[in-house]
Amino acid sequence: MTLSSLTSGALLLYKNQPARLLKSGDKLEIEIIPTGAVKKVRPKDVDQLHPGPVDRFSPPAPAAGEIDEARELLNGEETSLHDLADLLFGRVAPDTVWSAWQVVVEGLHFQGSPHRIRARTASEFQAEQERRKARQARRESWQAFLERVERKAVIESDREFLEEVEKVALGGGRESRLLQHLGRQQSKENAHALLLELNWWPESFNPHPRRLGLLTETTDEPAGSTVFPQARREEPRDLTGLAAYAIDDEESHDPDDAISFDGERLWVHVADVAAIATPGSQLDEYARERSATLYLPETTRTMLPERLTDTLGLGLQETSPALSFAITIDEHGTIRDLEIVPSRIRAQRLSYREAEPKLETNPELSKIMALARAHRERRRRAGAVEIDLPECRIRVRGEEIRITPLQRYKSREVVSETMLIAGAATAIYAEKHNLAMPYAGQAPPGELPETEGLDPLAAMFALRRTMRPGRITASPQPHAGLGLESYIRVTSPLRRYLDLCAHQQLRLHLAGQQPREEKDIIQAIAAVGPTGNRIRQAERLSNRHWTLVYLKRHPEWRGQGTVVAEWGRKSLLSIPALALEWEQNLPGNPLPGTTLELHSPRVNLPWLEVLFRPAQ
Repeated sequence: MTLSSLTSGALLLYKNQPARLLKSGDKLEIEIIPTGAVKKVRPKDVDQLHPGPVDRFSPPAPAAGEIDEARELLNGEETSLHDLADLLFGRVAPDTVWSAWQVVVEGLHFQGSPHRIRARTASEFQAEQERRKARQARRESWQAFLERVERKAVIESDREFLEEVEKVALGGGRESRLLQHLGRQQSKENAHALLLELNWWPESFNPHPRRLGLLTETTDEPAGSTVFPQARREEPRDLTGLAAYAIDDEESHDPDDAISFDGERLWVHVADVAAIATPGSQLDEYARERSATLYLPETTRTMLPERLTDTLGLGLQETSPALSFAITIDEHGTIRDLEIVPSRIRAQRLSYREAEPKLETNPELSKIMALARAHRERRRRAGAVEIDLPECRIRVRGEEIRITPLQRYKSREVVSETMLIAGAATAIYAEKHNLAMPYAGQAPPGELPETEGLDPLAAMFALRRTMRPGRITASPQPHAGLGLESYIRVTSPLRRYLDLCAHQQLRLHLAGQQPREEKDIIQAIAAVGPTGNRIRQAERLSNRHWTLVYLKRHPEWRGQGTVVAEWGRKSLLSIPALALEWEQNLPGNPLPGTTLELHSPRVNLPWLEVLFRPAQ
């Protein structure tokens, strides 16, 4: 458009509004017709709709049916704005041109720009009608949904709107239209809180494993290569005459270790998973992808297909295949020798409670206990750090939540120590035979705190704060926390992939085959590390979630808590009976070691927060 083509009084289009040209120049002076406002604008900011002059401006409405007739007459053809005004109103004037342009802007029958207009075809018109009806229906549905949200009375058909909120709550979505409408921050916690308010999620719903990408993988079980007898390449040593005890928690369903004593040597038998989960096999890849078994209060996601546990779990059949570690250890707890053999054993399953009295009455278990204590003392002299904090087992069955403090059985300590002996002996063996292995290590702790005279529980928390993170490497390293020069986890191949990886290396070595190189072990460590971290985080958050659900359901709860540390103005407290830690402002800022009577828990489930009222 040139300045010379514009005449005073012309009808212009400016930002979708009708305007009258008042004066031309470097800039145009215009009057916005609806408001009477006068503006100076650039020529490129306006379109001329009619040369004018615009006098009285009362745009008419098209007669009924005129728009349909004009569209059907043109049927997909292009036309001009003036011709369209003539078709609709029988005259071309500023007001009829503006009305014709409004028909184009409405977009149902015509579409385009002031300089190029096209009529929709019959099929396009019908499709646009359907689209608008659907959009209107969605608007009405959204408004009805918002009304139900206001009443907190959402229904099943609201799922399409609430799924967006669920995605945010589970960490898979960034924005929710509903959260935005309600003026709430787009966060997992806010989305979770809203779903609880609307009773869309029950308070028992545990979002944490899904947020971390767990319980969502759909890895198919590997086909074939899961029949144990065909996978063995050697004749296992028959150890069925040697008494073997698989000691574990009463509710354990995947027993993967057992212990024996043959009069001279300590035997640690471990489920022989590597006999069928060979390196690079489908089963190996399946286990590597899952990294470890995920133990949640409400469910368990196993690292290996569950049906393999019946075959490989020690003591689940009359006899069980095992990889057995025969350890020569003296009365001072020093490991002297290790023999590793594929075997077949006959294991007796015992709970820690059942095994406890047998430590004194059973000669084999008594000797094992003595060796375990000697090794433990040796580790202590080497600087091992022992942290004894409250632990609980949380089990959810239906609507029932059971929180049970773990009993301090001597049998639990004996089994734990014999597993450490097996790991320490394997590390010595691997170094001797130059086997690349996933070594577990830990740097020495920071400066140890002064704990003399401090409450034992507070002292344990202070000690925990000095500990360095553990790490896994493919070469030997000290484990300062355990007081061991080197250590390899080898006693849980049913539940931890790196234990299985260590077994694979041992089996290749025992069969006279070439073990994997160090770079392969480094790759395995890197592959399972992130998933393993997410599993540990999911277990920790899930335990806290269910503990808080329990407290929410028991607002009358009363019990003892201990101040274990000071965090600025807040106190860190622990309830041993629940193995629960939390921060809270307390009147009087009680010192660490102070025991308080607590009651009336107030739970904020989405944020995993809790506060208690101290008894006066």
